[in-house]
Amino acid sequence: MTDKKITCLACGVFRMEIEALSRQDKLDCNIITLESMLHMKPARLEEEMGRVMEAGPNDKFLVLYGDCQPRMHEMQARENVSKVTGINCCDILLGREAYRNLQKDQAFIFLPEWTLRWREVFTNELGFENQEVAQAFMREHRKRLVYVDTGVMPVPDKTIQDISEFFGMPVEILHISLDILLQGINNALRKFARHDQNDK
Repeated sequence: MTDKKITCLACGVFRMEIEALSRQDKLDCNIITLESMLHMKPARLEEEMGRVMEAGPNDKFLVLYGDCQPRMHEMQARENVSKVTGINCCDILLGREAYRNLQKDQAFIFLPEWTLRWREVFTNELGFENQEVAQAFMREHRKRLVYVDTGVMPVPDKTIQDISEFFGMPVEILHISLDILLQGINNALRKFARHDQNDK
């Protein structure tokens, strides 16, 4: 197994963050990212992940996803697959405690990749073409809007202002580092290190 390479198969929502870690020499993997909107279509996501893994059967796959498709746990049970712990992308980036606290506060969380395409997400994927309906939904189900600044790009102030105006709510900015993401990745990579030790 020591001759196998590691491929990081990640949701596109993490693309900027893992590219930043790679540039900082903190992530030594081949990187493949899939369209982040696939998580709205779990069966398609499962199909696309399977296609990538079949194309590299001798690779080890570091899977950077939440529990976004029905066979995720079955997939990560394979010897050549290790998934970063987390139920979704926010959990993976923020850590369980911070994520749970935001959930408890009924926050809607905007990550950088989705923020840049928020109109597409809310109109095409979530069906909120009507501003009044969108505002009513947010008022009923969410008390806070929070943009998570992961430090990989400048805070998109104009976009955040547009979001605030569309939903009629202020958008808070939460600055985080990539330390929790990196810790999750390194924890997942230990599975391969243990297998390599056992093969010696």
